[in-house]
Amino acid sequence: MSVGTRLAIFLAVPLVLVMALFGYIDQRNSGALLQDELAREGRAMARMVQIAMEDALRDRQIEDVRALVDQVTGYERVLGVRIFDPTGLVIYQPADLTTYPPADALALRAALRQGAPSEIRNRLEHQPVLSFIVPLRDPKGAIVGALQLMQLESYVEEDARASRHEIYTLTFLMILVTTVIVFWVIRISVARPVAELAGSFREVGSGELRSRVPVRRRDEFGRLAQAFNGMLERLEASQHSLLAEQEERRRMESRLRHAERLASVGRLASGLAHEIGTPLNVIGGRAERLMRSLPDGTPAARSLRVISTQIDRIARIVRDMLDFARMREPRLTRTGVAPVLGKVLDFMSHRFEEGRVRLDTDLSDAPATVTADPDQLHQVFLNLCTNALDAMPDGGTLRVATSRMEKQPPEKNSGTRRCVAVTFEDTGIGIAAENLDHVFDPFFTTKGIGRGTGLGLSVSYGIIREHGGWIDIDSAPGRGTRLTVYLPESRPEATAAPRVVAS
Repeated sequence: MSVGTRLAIFLAVPLVLVMALFGYIDQRNSGALLQDELAREGRAMARMVQIAMEDALRDRQIEDVRALVDQVTGYERVLGVRIFDPTGLVIYQPADLTTYPPADALALRAALRQGAPSEIRNRLEHQPVLSFIVPLRDPKGAIVGALQLMQLESYVEEDARASRHEIYTLTFLMILVTTVIVFWVIRISVARPVAELAGSFREVGSGELRSRVPVRRRDEFGRLAQAFNGMLERLEASQHSLLAEQEERRRMESRLRHAERLASVGRLASGLAHEIGTPLNVIGGRAERLMRSLPDGTPAARSLRVISTQIDRIARIVRDMLDFARMREPRLTRTGVAPVLGKVLDFMSHRFEEGRVRLDTDLSDAPATVTADPDQLHQVFLNLCTNALDAMPDGGTLRVATSRMEKQPPEKNSGTRRCVAVTFEDTGIGIAAENLDHVFDPFFTTKGIGRGTGLGLSVSYGIIREHGGWIDIDSAPGRGTRLTVYLPESRPEATAAPRVVAS
């Protein structure tokens, strides 16, 4: 059974009871009032007929008495009139009354002997009748007979039936109107919000937590919708948090597997570097000895110089592999960024000129100091300048800038830090979007064969992370590359004494 049906029944039952009680009280009061009115009317009519009869009997006008009786008998609500002599015998009555029972003997005797009028209610042929029995007197006051006027009270019952019919009709209309109003209100105020809630329940059950129930009112359903929406928001936030945790766990597992692979590669690189280093030193030494024993300009000397150059290149690759395989522990001290960067730029100035690269510097006037290993910082800046130079084979511009700022690290749930930023921005060929996520991976390079090992950025990134910083990269093909190194700024109270931290 629906809510509307139950509510309609709950309203209809008390309404019927109230209307029934009202109808009973109204019918009872109306019946009593109508009976009193009819009784007053009957007494007045009986008194009028009594006077008229006494006048006619005094004048001995029997025909007038009969005519008066017939005339009164035809009056509305009057059943008939009977005239009695002093002995109680009927002198005259209309023909219609012959079949009705005689008057009440006690009341008739009281009227004839004592002159006392009487009112008697009884039923004649299933009709309620009110009888008035009054004495008839001569001019001297002697009782010469009696008069019985019978008045119908069926009008009271007819009025009661009409009243009941009106009450029934009114009750039915009120129930009908109440039911229609209840169902309409239920449909607007209850059914629609419940349907919306049910729809949201189904959507949530299917996994759609973005579903929301519209809040149209500020009643109980509105508060329920608000509470339900709040629950969905918390569930959605929990789901996002869980998904984020799962994604973070997946990334951590991926990084762990990657770290394990890098450790294996590092061990392999360390072994290869040791195995290659010894014969490489022998070859290099013999080539230098032969080159010193030959005159300059001979073909053999030129070939030995090429051999020596390539041996130096192999040695540099071996050193990079060793640096990657076993990063030395940094010796941290309070270090100025500008002096280290200036040494690197002075060292690279000759290569910039050879590569037709114009250097544009924008160094902050304020002293920027960090707690770092100067040698490792030098290595990072040198690697970034070398990569920028290699990215501009036809020349270009390298912009180097330093600044101090508040910056938020890439780690989640971390506040901003006071950092020193060193930016290297070139106008080179740029890096494709699909390669940006791999530029810091070991042995990843976009340079041609023989031009790089893919360890420079990886080693640089590891050094900066060891110092508590990070590197941001922004690049696009044909637009150049901007690499920004962020290092935590050193506090003034930091000691200048070197200290060793574990890698």
